Amino acid sequence: MDNKVMERLISFASREEALSSLALRITELIIKAQESKGIAKVLLSGGGTPMPVYEKLSVSSLDFSTIEFGLVDDRFVPVQDPASNEGVIRNIFKNQANFSLEPMVQNPQDYAQSIAQCHQTYLKFIHGDIILLGMGGDGHFASLFPNDKPSTDGLLSKECGCLGTNAPSHPTKRISTNLAFIESIEHRILLITGKDKLDKLKASSTEGTPISYIVDKLTEIYYAP
Repeated sequence: MDNKVMERLISFASREEALSSLALRITELIIKAQESKGIAKVLLSGGGTPMPVYEKLSVSSLDFSTIEFGLVDDRFVPVQDPASNEGVIRNIFKNQANFSLEPMVQNPQDYAQSIAQCHQTYLKFIHGDIILLGMGGDGHFASLFPNDKPSTDGLLSKECGCLGTNAPSHPTKRISTNLAFIESIEHRILLITGKDKLDKLKASSTEGTPISYIVDKLTEIYYAP
């Protein structure tokens, strides 16, 4: 596992260097997709770590009219809630008039309906161009958690889709893309910071954490201590 991680590990001395380099890499991949397909399809993760990357993208000269953004996962809360990945990301890109983001929480009053709608509206992102993933201290990625039956189903399903899972912390209800969906994306990039996260990644196959299911399929791993 150590060697397989190290083969794709792009390590930086500082977090600022890692975040700046990743923003440039994502920009490059978006332009490449726009030039070859006419449109780029990009899935973004929530959490604090990637937000500086999004801030850099939001002030770039990218043509946002030919980028379709979606979410890797989200918390089942209204978009106005500070815990909403959609809300936080929309706020970062608020000055880009052509910014387009497909929500996962279509109806914050109806969990089952939101999952069912997401399953349909996210079909367009299957075989997309870029997905940016993070990893929690427990080895989860997206909203695919240890010791959660729906998350395990999401890791094992062979059909691309979205599903509801249960987080160990509030807000517990989540909506997530599944592993098959994530693996369908061409560029599968993981961003982690802190030696503890790198150690957790290296130990994933031994520990059997959710990240172990995707670690060999990651195309790039961006890391800073």
